[in-house]
Amino acid sequence: MIKISIICGAALVCLAGSASAGETWTVDQWSPSYDFSNNPKETTYSSMEKASKDWNLCVVFPHLKDPYWVATNFGVVDQARKLGVRADIFESGGYPNLDKQIEQVKHCAAAGTYDAILLGTVSYDLMTPTVVEAAKSIPVFATVNQIQGDGLSGMVAVNWVDMGRAAGRYFVEQHPAGSTPAKVAWIPGPETAGWVKFTDKGFREVIKDAAVDLVTVKYGDTGNDIQKTLVEDTLDEFPDVEYIAGNAVAIEAAMAIVRQRGLTGKVKLVADYFTPAIYRGVRRGVIVSAPTDSAALQGVLSVDQAVRFLEGTSTADHIGPVIFNVDTTNVQDFPVAESLAPSEFTPVFSVP
Repeated sequence: MIKISIICGAALVCLAGSASAGETWTVDQWSPSYDFSNNPKETTYSSMEKASKDWNLCVVFPHLKDPYWVATNFGVVDQARKLGVRADIFESGGYPNLDKQIEQVKHCAAAGTYDAILLGTVSYDLMTPTVVEAAKSIPVFATVNQIQGDGLSGMVAVNWVDMGRAAGRYFVEQHPAGSTPAKVAWIPGPETAGWVKFTDKGFREVIKDAAVDLVTVKYGDTGNDIQKTLVEDTLDEFPDVEYIAGNAVAIEAAMAIVRQRGLTGKVKLVADYFTPAIYRGVRRGVIVSAPTDSAALQGVLSVDQAVRFLEGTSTADHIGPVIFNVDTTNVQDFPVAESLAPSEFTPVFSVP
């Protein structure tokens, strides 16, 4: 779990509204940077109190159609306001829209009004030529999604292989090797998305050490209708399945479908990332486990990293929150506001 080294009064409101000056977190740091082949080391990261000038940031996200990216949007907006910097937030409309994101990054690099680009990439490798070209005129920072390191000035991202490992660890603990295999369906998300490839790798790696019968793997875009269909097809094709594990949109859909089909308690759910609905599901005991990579905190750290770079203050090139599982043992007391936006928050596209 992320260990907050300041006294906040109440952990759940440390990020709500304006964060207090000089917040400090224990985060993971990778060395060499942008290389997830090595295990990270924990380090202390302290946020800035105020920027020295009103830097203007261009922020490009894959989309803002799910609570995960809304939480990251909240973190970006919260920290930009706290530091007194400006930001324009663009969204590319979804992971299939590579061409649109390329044009957005090119626009920000050529506009002459931005000091840095924060990029939540739609592709691990296909955005690299655009990043390299943009970096000739403006620093580029990777936010949340992994991307090749060429052209980057910094990155705030966790290893999504570790997110998959965290999701799979539930099965190692609950269904150890040698016990009766649990029948598991795995629905990780869009097959071409970098984060899915990494999550898939980590999940499959860890469940090798568990008693798991992986009965099916279904890929698809994280639109609600698509994920709902994948869940329904899974239950139709494998009526004896005991677990559905996968992306948060699939698991959110599965909560309702399992209830409607009278399968509550018979089909258990494991998510591989964290959203408000997943949080509610864990609180109710419908979802048995879900890892969080603290999406809102990643937005905070990314803005802070970029501004530190612009002002020439020392900062690590590649950091990310410490991943941990949320389950019935800690769901009542972990720092929710580092993972989720406040319920009343709606996406913000400009911080003047």
